[in-house]
Amino acid sequence: MIDAELGIALSWRQGEQWMQMESPVLDEDFDPALFTWDGPTVEFEEYLESREQLEHQQKMQELMDMPPTRIGWVPMQVTASPTEGDPLSGALDVTVTADTPQFGIRRWLTELGEPEVGFSMELFSPRARTTIGPWTVELRTYNAISIEDADRVLAEVVLPDPPGNVDDIRDAATARQEADDEAAIISALGIGRNLDDYLHSLNGVSLLVRTDFSDDDRWRELALAAMAPVDSGMDDDSTFEARLTCIDHRDNDGLTVEALVERIGDDPPYYAFIADSISMTHPEMPILVVDCGRPDFGDEPGRTFRVIPDQVQSVENNLSISNMGFRDFADAVDDDGVFRGFPPPRPHVAILQRDELIALSATNRSTPALARFAEELPLVDYPSMVVYETARTKVHDSAAALGEPPSTELRVGVDDYLAATARDGLCQHGHVQIRGGHWSLVIDPDTGTLEAAMLRQYQPPTPS
Repeated sequence: MIDAELGIALSWRQGEQWMQMESPVLDEDFDPALFTWDGPTVEFEEYLESREQLEHQQKMQELMDMPPTRIGWVPMQVTASPTEGDPLSGALDVTVTADTPQFGIRRWLTELGEPEVGFSMELFSPRARTTIGPWTVELRTYNAISIEDADRVLAEVVLPDPPGNVDDIRDAATARQEADDEAAIISALGIGRNLDDYLHSLNGVSLLVRTDFSDDDRWRELALAAMAPVDSGMDDDSTFEARLTCIDHRDNDGLTVEALVERIGDDPPYYAFIADSISMTHPEMPILVVDCGRPDFGDEPGRTFRVIPDQVQSVENNLSISNMGFRDFADAVDDDGVFRGFPPPRPHVAILQRDELIALSATNRSTPALARFAEELPLVDYPSMVVYETARTKVHDSAAALGEPPSTELRVGVDDYLAATARDGLCQHGHVQIRGGHWSLVIDPDTGTLEAAMLRQYQPPTPS
């Protein structure tokens, strides 16, 4: 909530937690233009009747109506307030407060397993837990607490009977979860969403527009596959997923690429995904990706490629933050025009340390750049280089795409580097990091001879 006169936040919410200020005063005057808002607003009365507010009120009333967790031994007058819970299973979190929150008590039916830790309980650290009848009870506190005091608190907790038979509760909870999951899927599929409501938005939505309505089950399968989490390949079990806004409205039946690009014009979004007839009928469900950007930004509006669903996250994640450009993916498709992922990088050939690099620099000093590299290498603090083997033309194209250097960048040996990588065949290459930049090296894989060196180094501005 924002004060209309002062333009400052009066209340703040994160999850189920609220914070509110009363009678705020600014220390100094500000230009009223700083607080001018001409966007959509919601009257306070409307807010009180909003779906979110009514759901919050209903949830809190349900928690208040649950049989409480009664706190026994605590050397102070306390109040126990419910924060999270489930009337179905009887699971309940309460914060125990004197002047300020002191600790939290969580309870849940042991046979049903531990529920997720709610936002309020994340503020406390778990200290102890015990089993009391059918319940597991956990004590959490802000500050450290002795084992003896923790045991005394848990020993004198008074718990209610379970709200019903555990098997019946489990079946009801499963049915509820299935209904919630289905409702979330229906919402994610975007049934009835109006495409125009999501065009020209600065919020950066990634649209998946359905243009073929021949098979609802196929659409559901395709959209869910495109939004499904994909293993990140890291050691922490993390995943990536495409943040798609699905548009499922029959007004878009048969919508063409040209019509969509014209409809978007010069404003965002600068790319879009389309589920068309090919997407719906092809065994791999390849989704059409459309460049909707601006030519003056180097984009090619109307250019397309296709992507299989489990690679949509790679395309969406990178395009949404401009980490990669449209053509980076469009140029990496297979012969049938479908992007199935980038090929894995070639494994490195070797890792060269100082002595090996000095020996390499001695194999060829025939150009000014090679001579300079050999001269400066002994002065580098910790020189090393990971050596890869790659097609010369690929290395050449990367160097040729650099364009003219900015005024703050020094480049040496560019022409020699381009000449060494212009012919067919493989080469070995790598980078030696230096302060403010790096040396790029090309090595003949057959002879081990250094062929070319290119320096790129940031130059600090000259004091005026």
